Amino acid sequence: MVQTLLQLTVQDILQRPLFSKAEAIATEEALARKVRWVHIMEVTQVGHLLNGNELILSTGIGWHDKEETSLSFLQQLIDSGASGLCIELGTYTKQPLESMKELALQANFPLIFFHEEVRYIDITQDLHTHFIHQHHKMVSDLESLSTKLNQLLLSGKGLLPLLQLLQETTQVQVAFFPFDTDAVFVPSLPKEAGAAFYEKWIFGELFHLFDIKNKLAHRPILALEHLFADLLLFAEQELSEFQILALDRCATAIAQEMMRTTYIEEKTRYKQDLWVTDWLGGKHSLPDIRDYVMSVKPAVKLGPIIVCVFDKTTGNEGSKSQETLLFQKQMLARSLFEREGFYLFPTVYEQRIVFILLDQLPSGASHERILRTIQRLQKSQETHLFPALIGIGKSINDPLQLRVSYDTAIETLVIQKDVGILPKPFYHELHVYKILLLMKQSGQLTSIIEEYLGGLLLYDREKNGQLLKTLHMYLTLSGSKQETAKELFIVRQTLYHRLDKIAAILGDDFMQPQKRMALELALHGYEYLNGAIQSTYD
Repeated sequence: MVQTLLQLTVQDILQRPLFSKAEAIATEEALARKVRWVHIMEVTQVGHLLNGNELILSTGIGWHDKEETSLSFLQQLIDSGASGLCIELGTYTKQPLESMKELALQANFPLIFFHEEVRYIDITQDLHTHFIHQHHKMVSDLESLSTKLNQLLLSGKGLLPLLQLLQETTQVQVAFFPFDTDAVFVPSLPKEAGAAFYEKWIFGELFHLFDIKNKLAHRPILALEHLFADLLLFAEQELSEFQILALDRCATAIAQEMMRTTYIEEKTRYKQDLWVTDWLGGKHSLPDIRDYVMSVKPAVKLGPIIVCVFDKTTGNEGSKSQETLLFQKQMLARSLFEREGFYLFPTVYEQRIVFILLDQLPSGASHERILRTIQRLQKSQETHLFPALIGIGKSINDPLQLRVSYDTAIETLVIQKDVGILPKPFYHELHVYKILLLMKQSGQLTSIIEEYLGGLLLYDREKNGQLLKTLHMYLTLSGSKQETAKELFIVRQTLYHRLDKIAAILGDDFMQPQKRMALELALHGYEYLNGAIQSTYD
């Protein structure tokens, strides 16, 4: 089906009847220039009048054998990417200018001379009819290709028939480079040649080779804002417009096929949710867990495990549209996490989206890799299916302790609902928040705050004394009076006065280790419930 006629060259045009008596001054490279349109031009300033690949017809009326003007006109045509220049000799241009011939040969640009009168209207009608006919044929062939692609998609035969159809249509080398499996070449290449070609592609060397310019075309296979594979065409000759458009059609079909296949795989995994939720519920033995993981993907190691939990989703979770969006986002999440060295078991548990991550890399740095992936996942989504609030639980090595990682992820979520979204929502980063949450849940937090800070809070309310903020800064700076005064923008004497008031209310022993720890805990508790401590004047 490949359309060689679309690649009409200067050499092809010289074979047409209207050019039978024409004289061509051209190199072999010049004769191979493509012609996509024909245009009559008598002005001497080309400007932006041309798009490129036009065969220009002229009588030379604009220069009348003037060497400087004719050379300027010719150079403009060369710079504009025209295909060639046809000149009628006689009325205006008496003979071919030697200087024009030299410039044309030097630039590999064809000059065509008519020594007898010729009707340019006949040339334009002949060539335009040819171009329009070929364009209609190209559109028809592309529609036929689309129909065949759709039939293959409906047949469910997979990717290889799509690649074979692209090769049959274009008659050039097809290369397909998926990210999760081996490269495919149609027709097939020897193993060493295919590996060398793929290596050059990976290292970006193909596009830098001069002899491959315009002979290589590439289309990324994109779905869900994610790159799944690369599709390439490679030929010994410059690729035609039809071949490029065929590549576009096939790339779209391959993206649909990969999306369909991945969607089916994800839906199969989705049916396994019951097993995963039972794992979270502690209903599986260690041999059962190992056997199941091996059955899903034999190469997966049951190493360190971390549970990530998104806050409860909103909307109708049981609706078909919500289910479809969940499939799509799980597919994207799986791909992103696998790039960072994790195997993902996604599920929905207690109305929350849960990711069970099995770390496959021995190098560690799992928390950085998780955070990086979560940020990419949240930035890439348009539907905002995943809430911004996420808790990342404790890393465990015993698969039977999965619930521990889940519960600590939930605890991380709960704490953020009190203090706001944390930049690093990991359980191991909570520190004093863990104690404050327990105290809040037991009802002891407010009484501790009142016991240790009540006097200061009352004094600040009545006198605007700034004692709470002063104590907070003083303890934060380990009792440094100079640094505390500097941070509070007050003079030393004012600080001494405030510290005397604090000592009078709390007792002179407020800097003793045990009492100081209790005061710091109370201050953290106050901020946990009320936000950061601010001046009453703020």
